[in-house]
Amino acid sequence: MLVSTRRTVTFACVVFAFVLLTGYQSIKHSYVSNPLRVLKNDTISAPALTTELERTSSTGQLEPRFAYVINFNRLERFGVKHDLVLVFPKDWAQGKSKEAKAIKQLHAASPRILLRPFELLAISKQKGPATWSKSINKFHAFALTEYARVLVFDSDSQVLNNMDTYFLTPKAAIAVPRAYWLNEMDAPAAEQVVGSHVMLIEPDKERYEMLVDEALKSGEVDMDIMNRMFRRSALILPHRRLALLTGEFRRTDHRKYLAPDEDEEWDAVDEASKSYLVHFSDWPLPKPWLPHTTEEWQAALPDCPETEDAQSHRSRCADREVWSGFYEDYNADRKQYCKRWV
Repeated sequence: MLVSTRRTVTFACVVFAFVLLTGYQSIKHSYVSNPLRVLKNDTISAPALTTELERTSSTGQLEPRFAYVINFNRLERFGVKHDLVLVFPKDWAQGKSKEAKAIKQLHAASPRILLRPFELLAISKQKGPATWSKSINKFHAFALTEYARVLVFDSDSQVLNNMDTYFLTPKAAIAVPRAYWLNEMDAPAAEQVVGSHVMLIEPDKERYEMLVDEALKSGEVDMDIMNRMFRRSALILPHRRLALLTGEFRRTDHRKYLAPDEDEEWDAVDEASKSYLVHFSDWPLPKPWLPHTTEEWQAALPDCPETEDAQSHRSRCADREVWSGFYEDYNADRKQYCKRWV
């Protein structure tokens, strides 16, 4: 259990799609004022998961700024106990825009979600790539100092199971998984790249101001900044079942993902059912809320071997079925939860 008098939070950063949520707190206003095992290499082992994966569907046109609604509903479906906090541009808190209307409707329909408006940040086009210029807005999670811990993840992800167990992680200012797909398996731990698409943090005003200042000054994207500043000091969370990419189901070599159990046999269905989060990452296939052509979809489909191993109890098309299921789930959730907001 957490040793803290303050609340924990699973925070869903919404801007251009980031989701977080929060924990144990009693709040009177809608707008908030400004069992894991430690291993010798400073990582933690993932707990066994007994919750079954609930499936529902994905792919179609949707404004990315409403993607957080899907994950909020999925978190509630999986019985999350912590607070849900929505961080969004302060311009959405007033006026008659589509966004402002959606925020009001969301508050009326889901009073449990705590709303937190903030100043929209963007890296100068002269300093950094426009594609990720607003990714630094996830750093606003560090400003939630009324909480002891915040779990932050990009909303181009899909929640697959209850994530409350991560709040039992040993205390650390920043805990992140490694970006396993970018690292060589024999690379020294201190040199391995860490991810920023999911982070367990302890909010801190000075750290928040430092991160924002560094981002605006350097023009670096969020992942580069997190690696430059915290790669050697962050607590490492197990990437398996937390930092899973949809692209993993399109690979034929899964040793990096399965490490340190790289000799284990890959089982797509089992891996998906026991994972907490999956991140949509199938470039050049567009994100699931954007339209795609039939050709793009067919080119991205995982292989489906023509022959099936007689010794295996698994479907020869398991990777394709699970991968497609993520997109189908997204599309079904979009139709169920987002129609009222757009």
